[in-house]
Amino acid sequence: MAAIRLTDRFLKTLPAPSTGRAEVWHDTEVKGFQFKRTPQGRGSFLVYYRAADGTERRPKIGDWPSLTVEQARKAARETLARVALGNDPSAERQAARAAEEVRDRLSDVVPTFIERHAKPNNRSWAEADRIFRVYVLPRWKDDRIGEIRRRDVADLLDRIETDNGRVMADRVLAAVRKLFNWWGARNDDFVSPVVRGMARTKPKEIARSRVLADDEVRSLWMAASGQAVFGPLVRLLLLTGQRRDEVARMRWAEIEGDLWTIPAERYKTKAANVVPLSAAARAVLDSLPRFGEFVFTTNGKTPFSGFSKAKASLDSAMAKLDKEAGRTPTPAWVLHDLRRTAKTLMIRAGVRPDISERVLGHVIAGVEGVYDRHGYVTEKRDALDQLAAMIERITNPPAGNVVPLHGPAGRDAA
Repeated sequence: MAAIRLTDRFLKTLPAPSTGRAEVWHDTEVKGFQFKRTPQGRGSFLVYYRAADGTERRPKIGDWPSLTVEQARKAARETLARVALGNDPSAERQAARAAEEVRDRLSDVVPTFIERHAKPNNRSWAEADRIFRVYVLPRWKDDRIGEIRRRDVADLLDRIETDNGRVMADRVLAAVRKLFNWWGARNDDFVSPVVRGMARTKPKEIARSRVLADDEVRSLWMAASGQAVFGPLVRLLLLTGQRRDEVARMRWAEIEGDLWTIPAERYKTKAANVVPLSAAARAVLDSLPRFGEFVFTTNGKTPFSGFSKAKASLDSAMAKLDKEAGRTPTPAWVLHDLRRTAKTLMIRAGVRPDISERVLGHVIAGVEGVYDRHGYVTEKRDALDQLAAMIERITNPPAGNVVPLHGPAGRDAA
């Protein structure tokens, strides 16, 4: 090793080491400031110091000529000044790097994403959380988010498609896409590995058109009578045409007279929706005990949440009723189908399509949606009264007037 006052001009004249080993030059101006030249001709700046515990350190400052000598010398002085104060910059840098690696692991990134992004912006954040816990973290929890490649995403989706179907694979894809986009917005060097063409289905392939036929509505209504909390919840879903979570998270404080106002913060369109309650809907609410702030609750503290188990019990009760009536078992259906069924029943009752759309809380497209600010409460009240009357005729038909129905009203339409 040789000592000399390092300058850029001097470094430009240095040939690659002829010994096949790296050569180190010591700066005479700043003790500990060094320049290393490799046999391949690459050069880098180092700073040598001894830590408080006696450990020798020689961390790299940067490469030449990306850094000039004066820039590197200044950095060396700053490092040595910190050492003089009892610090160990190299150890601190290693600790920070280790902490960053932990912070970048999926097992840490996902909970942060759920708390900071999903919960404030997505009413169905709990489903996103479940998707990550069940399908993503078991495979990627120890991986750093920046190390996940396109091939890794494709392999994950392949496995889920095989084990759980194409629709679930696309739901996982949607969740990880949002995660990667969120992380990319916070990190300069991150590029999402999700690209176009990864989806396993097309929207038109999975769009549902299921509408419950009259005998299915009748079976559903009867079976719901045996479900303490879930039964009234299902009936209110059909009587109001609102979404599952909007009804399940309903609060007594949101009801004033015959009006239920769903606040904007928990409505899909981010605008409050006023839902007039028919006499039948109010009767459902009157049948429920009041304990706690939530209308549908099993413990008085949290809204109803045991949908899977309750739905299975309801399906079982409906199957029993179908068997007793000698009907074909009700085909598979989901709770969101009740919203579509409510819309269909309103149309059958003569409700104008634009009014039924407003009942459902859909955004009205075009100029009308922009300029029409009328609340339509009276029109929606009439529509929901007609819906309730239609459901009453279906569930309690006049004696001797129960006949197989076809088209829009019968099971053939489902």
